Formats: sequence, C-alpha cells, structure tokens
Amino acid sequence: MSGDQKVLLKGHSSQYVKLNVGGRLYYTTIGTLTKLSNDTMLSAMFSGRMEVLTDSEGWILIDRCGNHFGIILNFLRDGSVPLPESNKEIAELLAEAKYYCITELAMCCERALYAHQEPKPICRIPLITSQKEEQLLISSSLKPAVILVDVIGPSEICCWSFYGHAKKVAEVCCTSIVYATDRKHTKVEFPEARIYEETLQVLLYENRNAPDQELLQATSSVRAGGASGSSMHQYTSDEEEERTGLARLRSNKRNNPS
Repeated sequence: MSGDQKVLLKGHSSQYVKLNVGGRLYYTTIGTLTKLSNDTMLSAMFSGRMEVLTDSEGWILIDRCGNHFGIILNFLRDGSVPLPESNKEIAELLAEAKYYCITELAMCCERALYAHQEPKPICRIPLITSQKEEQLLISSSLKPAVILVDVIGPSEICCWSFYGHAKKVAEVCCTSIVYATDRKHTKVEFPEARIYEETLQVLLYENRNAPDQELLQATSSVRAGGASGSSMHQYTSDEEEERTGLARLRSNKRNNPS
C-alpha cells in the first residue's frame, strides 16, 4: 500500500500500540512487548533498535500468522500461559515463539510436545545366565518367548526354542558340517526360513488370556532340530503332522472368521 512506511518506534512503556499480525488486530503496550528481555524480536522492534512497518492508519504490520499471537502476548504479560490442547497447535505456537526469539515459551512448547508423544515400543532381550532364570522367564512371560542358546556343542552352533504360554512350541537348530577333505571345510546350515516361520507361528499365542486348546493341539509336537546336508530341510513325521495340524487350523480360521 502507498501509505505504508518503515519507522523506528520508541516510546514510554505505558504507550499503547496497534498491531496487525497477519490480518488479526491486537492492542497492547510497549512495556508488554519489551517485558522479557532485549533478546526477543519484539523487544528489538519496539525499543527503537529495529524498523517497523506501519500503514496509513498507524497499524504496525507484522507479516506472521496471527492465530497464536494472543497467547504470545499473555506469556509476555504473565510469564506463563496455558498451551493449546492439540499437538498441531502447540507446534504452530512453537514456530511463532522461535520466530520472535521467545526462548522460555519455545521450551514450554517443546516439553509439552515431548510429553504428548506416545512411548515407542522397546524390544528388550534379557541375558539368561542360568536354567533357573530361563524357567522363570518362560513361566512369567505374558508374551511369546524365543530363547537362543549359542555354542551348545561341536555340531550344533546355536538353537532357537519357541515358547507360548510356558509351553515349548518348536525348536530350530543351526548346525555345522565338517567335510573330511585335504583342507577341512566347515559348512554352516542356517535354517533362516524355519526360524522365520516358527517366529510367526509362535506369535499366534500373543494377546490370549488363556491357551487356545485347538492351537495347542496343532502345535504340540516339538520339532526336532538339525539340518540335512542340502539347503532344504527334511521334515520328520512329527513335523509333517504338526504342519498338517497348523494348515487345518488356518483353514478353519479362514472359513470361520471371529
């Protein structure tokens, strides 16, 4: 507008000024705007250290969103203020507080946003040093448990045991095979697919108040560990029976959804 002009404004702390912040109109004193410290932008604007833009009617123009400027004024007046309820509005207020360099208000907003954050799930892997600790973990856990035993013998490198409701559901072992050649070669059989499959199956026990009898029956056979000389695992008759039971259970669940 042709009537707009930049001026240096410095007056008594009791002098009232008219503010147009992004189209929202406010009326306050220079004392309020310069109350906190000389480090804020508002303090610099209204103490004569920074030019301000005024229109032909004497309104001081600030090119910012004016939605939360009232909260900023109340914080300058009282040193504290109730924050908005929604995280979105708190984040908007935080942006304005940072723009005006009002550090105390910005810190209040950041603390509120941090307090409103939902806690992130934490995966804790306990280190078991005795059989007693293992039994205690299995019996007391309300979640499915997978216990990894490392270096348990010359042929078995590590073993995964899967538990649901304190009952062993399955067991998968990683084995090593030594080939008697001129140079002894060791091949490690790592049944990654089996481990992944059993992990998914044991999660069927999660969020159940009591064991599902049909589920327990379908997964009751403890799978024999170990691996064949090839990369494909050869299932025992017990394992085949268990896989058939699981397939039947899944088919029933699909045909009769709860």
